[in-house]
Amino acid sequence: MKIELESNKTYATEANAIRAVEKHNVNESLTYFINRTADGRFFPVFIGERAVQAGLHFHFSVVG
Repeated sequence: MKIELESNKTYATEANAIRAVEKHNVNESLTYFINRTADGRFFPVFIGERAVQAGLHFHFSVVG
């Protein structure tokens, strides 16, 4: 099974994507990775129900 992710908000650098996560005071116990688009931009993707409960789905991509 192939999963393709898209995001409405992307960042020019990986560091900018990480700063965006930090700006939202994300709990350190939440897991995320930085995904890269085909044109070289970056966006964070959170994993799990805890990210949804924290309301991060309003700002970032979340997968289950």
